[in-house]
Amino acid sequence: MTENKGAALWGPVDAIGRAVLDMLLYLIDLISFTLNALSDWRGTFNRAAYNTIIAQIIFTGIDALPAISLLALAVGASITTQLILLVQAFGTEADVIRMITQLVGLELSPLLAAIIVIGRSGSAITVDLGNMKLHREVEGLALLGIDIRDYFIRPRLAGVVISQLMLSVYFAVFAIVSGVLFSALFSSASHFRYLVAIPLAFDPVQLIGFIIKDLLFGLIIGAAGCFHALQITASPTEVPQQTQRAIVNSLMLIFIIDGLVALAVQ
Repeated sequence: MTENKGAALWGPVDAIGRAVLDMLLYLIDLISFTLNALSDWRGTFNRAAYNTIIAQIIFTGIDALPAISLLALAVGASITTQLILLVQAFGTEADVIRMITQLVGLELSPLLAAIIVIGRSGSAITVDLGNMKLHREVEGLALLGIDIRDYFIRPRLAGVVISQLMLSVYFAVFAIVSGVLFSALFSSASHFRYLVAIPLAFDPVQLIGFIIKDLLFGLIIGAAGCFHALQITASPTEVPQQTQRAIVNSLMLIFIIDGLVALAVQ
C-alpha cells in the first residue's frame, strides 16, 4: 500500500522531470544546430544563396503583408483605440503614450508578427526542406560536396530574420496609427496629436530590446523549421509530425524569450 502511494506521489514529479530534461536537451540540440549553421558565411555569398534569401523574404515578409495588415487593423481598432479612450479617462496624456508604446508597439507587435511568421513560414520551411530530405535531395547534394548550410539553411535563416523585423515594425506602425485614427474619428479630433507624440516617446534602450527580440524570434523560427525538417528520415508521416513540433516549439520559445527580454530592458 505504501509503495503504491509512493508511486502515485512520485509519478507526476518524474513526468515533469523528464519533460524538463527533454526540453533542455532539445534546447542544447537546437542551439548547437543554429551555431553550426551560423559558423561560416563565406560559402553563402553567391548568386544561388542570394536568390534563396530574396525568395524567402518575399514569401515570409511581402506575401504576409495582407494578413499582417488585417491583424494590425484589428489590434488598432480593438486595443489601441480602447487604450486611448480608457487610459485618457483615468490618467494623463503621458500615461496613454506610455501604454501604447509599451503594450502595442514593443510587446504585441513582435509577438503577433512572430505568430504569423510561424504559421506561414516556419511550417512551410519544415515541409519544403523535409520533403527534400525525404526524397534524398539533401543527401544527393551532400554527396556532390555541396554544403546544405550555404544553400538551404543560412539563406532561410537570413530571410526569416529580416522579414520578422520588417513585419514587426510594420505591424507596430499600422496598429498604432490605425488606433489613433479610429479614436480621433469616434471620440475627438484632438487625438491626432498622438501621431506626433508617440514616435518621440520610444526609449532607445527599449528599441534596442525590440530589435534584439525580433532578431531572436526570426532566428528561432527559421532554425526550428530547418532543424525539425532535417530530423525526417524515411517515412512521409514524419513531415506533418515534425512540422507540428517545429510550430509548437517555436511558439513556446518566442514567449520565453519575450519574457526574458522584457525583464532585461526594464
